[in-house]
Amino acid sequence: MIFIILSGMLRFNSSLLNLLDAVGAIAIQTLANSKLGFLIVPAYLLKNFWMAWLLTIVWAAFLRALDFKVGFWWSLACSSILIIMCWAWSILTFFYWDEGPVLLQMMPALSNALWAFLLFQIQQVLIVRLPLAHWVKTTLAGIMIFFWLILAAASIVDYDVSVTTLIGSALFGYWFFRTSAGVYCRQAKHWQQFFGVDGKI
Repeated sequence: MIFIILSGMLRFNSSLLNLLDAVGAIAIQTLANSKLGFLIVPAYLLKNFWMAWLLTIVWAAFLRALDFKVGFWWSLACSSILIIMCWAWSILTFFYWDEGPVLLQMMPALSNALWAFLLFQIQQVLIVRLPLAHWVKTTLAGIMIFFWLILAAASIVDYDVSVTTLIGSALFGYWFFRTSAGVYCRQAKHWQQFFGVDGKI
């Protein structure tokens, strides 16, 4: 619901969001030009959509190596559906005709939403299951959140993506993960039987 409200406010150029985006952009640009700017440097490469997609494939292959055969196909299929949904929502919300087709922006930002979905998978599938102390798991989760924020900062600096769009990307990625994970939990055993595969669920 918040994502839909943000999309509508962006589409109609909400002055409140414009102010938030301007302040956020100035803050991130200042950070990038400061001594702490080195933190963002690795993110300039990783923020790219194709890098996010490549690492999604690597993650899916890792699930396959752990014997999550259904999970392997679920991860790839859901990531592909996420990409289609990002494009579909952006066209539905931000496409208009002005002496030719115009797409104002992508909302959610494709690579950031894909990264959010991937990090939520890693958190729930891997970190939650590891036999580690609670504080270690909490630290790892914090590191992943920080990593996504660095990717978001790099997107602002390099692509001029708005703060609002990045917030929407995180919300959309979280909603999509929760929804698709719920479907997986309910249907995984059925899919396993239907496709005749073994392995973990």
